[in-house]
Amino acid sequence: MKMLTLLNKKELILHSEEQFANAIAAKVIDKPILSLWMILIPVFFVFYFYKLKQFADGRKAFVKHFMVTRQRTLDEAFAAVESDRKPDVNNVVKMSSAPEDTFRAYAQWIKILAEHYLDLLKAQGDHIDSLVKATYKNRTNYLLTLNRLNKVEKEFNDALKPHLYENTEDVDDIVAVIEQWSQKIRRKEASRIFP
Repeated sequence: MKMLTLLNKKELILHSEEQFANAIAAKVIDKPILSLWMILIPVFFVFYFYKLKQFADGRKAFVKHFMVTRQRTLDEAFAAVESDRKPDVNNVVKMSSAPEDTFRAYAQWIKILAEHYLDLLKAQGDHIDSLVKATYKNRTNYLLTLNRLNKVEKEFNDALKPHLYENTEDVDDIVAVIEQWSQKIRRKEASRIFP
């Protein structure tokens, strides 16, 4: 087994989180469907490609925003391991543009996420699956952590929702779909890593 550097592990974790974000984006954002009549009528074919570009741009934007907190938290966990200290959750919270009344729920999410990243960064392995296996040992332990992440993310989303109603229609439905797919994708990943 090849020993990874701390930076290699950070890159693996980041890549894994980006794959997670892309998987959720694929389930949440509807891809336009090409139909036969669009091919036969050129103006509709052009419109399809316009909608396809909007879809691709929308997915990129979703992933970018989805990754902000994860990237900041991973950076803090990485710095904590390098400095042999605990992650400073407040550093991440201070960088947030979230409304102040959501900071408590946000900090709790950051805390659980940072603990997860910290454990993975300290584990020995040569790829993300081996880091997860070394950290959690079995599917049950891994699912317990994933369930904790799902719970604190939901609590933060619940705290944030009142601030989203004024700018976004169907907030409850959108958040519910994201939460539902997060759980499904995480469970599927746990089953793949721990068959």
